[in-house]
Amino acid sequence: MMMKKTLAVCLLLAPAVSFAKSCPVDVQNDIHIAGEQVSVYQGGQPKMMIDENSQVYINGERLQLDAIQQKAVDAYSHGVKEYLPKMADIADDGVGIASDILNEVSARFDSKESFAKVESLIDDYSQKAQQKFYQDGEFVMPADIFTTVDADWKQEFEQAMKHVSMESLSGLFSALSQEMKNGELNFSELQQQFAELKASIEEKVRSRSGEVASKANDLCDSIKGLAEEEKELHRVVPALKDYQMFEI
Repeated sequence: MMMKKTLAVCLLLAPAVSFAKSCPVDVQNDIHIAGEQVSVYQGGQPKMMIDENSQVYINGERLQLDAIQQKAVDAYSHGVKEYLPKMADIADDGVGIASDILNEVSARFDSKESFAKVESLIDDYSQKAQQKFYQDGEFVMPADIFTTVDADWKQEFEQAMKHVSMESLSGLFSALSQEMKNGELNFSELQQQFAELKASIEEKVRSRSGEVASKANDLCDSIKGLAEEEKELHRVVPALKDYQMFEI
């Protein structure tokens, strides 16, 4: 149960799900970031694009901007490219915590092979988490992402936890059986190892989870800032109002 509970609090999309619940921002349209280009998609098609030189194109036609408008677009585009991809980083942080814990457990029992299936599952779910944000080499933040994270992703996360927890326990029993078979552990030593391992893991989870929560809060503040900046951008460049990215 110790392994199950420990992994359950930190694995994969849990930080992203928590972030989505607490960050009061709605994504109005699909947002694509390809290199230095930012695009707003509607109906599966790119409708507005800001290129690497901060030039704006609406339905393929370049929008003429004055100096003030150009400066506003440049600053906004820079913020979008800097902050939005950090959503994927938060999911990576969750995977990193789980991997660190797994490595500590397997090292403590000197049985990395016993936890090979768990490690493979974590890698698989890590890839799935990345695929939610990266498609064909582009970073993609879908419209209504925070709603889908709370609903669809939560269900996927819970299903992932069932698989990982079962393999974690299987690996743990396999490692213990081998050590006891070899006469390397008696019951009192086993209890001591569990107590030490549990304390070490709980401390690591507290520390790392706090770091992730802090990063998630900072990212939320940054995205809320982008939403406010977008309001000002639409005042300066009214033609962009139909291609809104965020709303608080």
